[in-house]
Amino acid sequence: MLIELEKARTRNNVVRIFREELDGPDSWTDGFVVDANEEMVLLQLVDDSVRLNGYQVLFLEDISDFAHPAPFNDFQKKVLSLRGEEVVDPEVDLDDLAVMLIDISEEFGLVTLHREEIEPDSCEIGRVVRADSVTYELEEIGSDARWFDETFEYDLYDITRIEFGGAYEEALLMANDDMGDDSYELSDEYPDDGIVDDE
Repeated sequence: MLIELEKARTRNNVVRIFREELDGPDSWTDGFVVDANEEMVLLQLVDDSVRLNGYQVLFLEDISDFAHPAPFNDFQKKVLSLRGEEVVDPEVDLDDLAVMLIDISEEFGLVTLHREEIEPDSCEIGRVVRADSVTYELEEIGSDARWFDETFEYDLYDITRIEFGGAYEEALLMANDDMGDDSYELSDEYPDDGIVDDE
C-alpha cells in the first residue's frame, strides 16, 4: 500500500480511501497524498464541491481499500486547476504522533481528533497543550467557538483520524477571535514545547 500511495503522491493524483470497519462500505475520503510512512498517510482533502479543504491523517492499518487514481481524478484536478487551487505541503512530521499533534496545534491553531472505536459519532476539537507516548491533554473549543474552562486528557492511541486546516476549524477560530473579552483565551506559550519525556 505504501508504494502505491507514494506513486499517487509523485503523480499528484487524487486517491479514494475506504475504511470499511470504521466508516462503513459506502463512505470514503478523496484527497491528494502529501506524505506517508509505514503507519500513517497525510492527505489534502478534496471536498464534494471540488475544493481543497484542509488536511487529514489516517492510519494505514484502518484502510480497507483505496483507488488510485480516484474515479473522478481528471475532473477534480481540472476544476482545481481552473480555480487556481494547488496542493500545499503543511510540513507535518508523521514520525512521532505526540510531536505531530503539538506542531499542528501551534501552526494551525486547532486540530480535530476522532476516536471512532470509542466515540464513533463525535469528535474533539481544540489545541493539544501536552503530549507524551501514552496520553495527550486537549484544550477544547465548543461548537459555539468558546474555549472550555478546563483541559481534558485522552489516550494517544485511541485516535483514529486527525483533521486540521479545514473550513470548519477556520470558522471556529474566526468566530473565537471576534469574541474579544467574551471568549476564554489560551496562553500562546507551550511549556517545554508540550512534549513530555518518558523517563
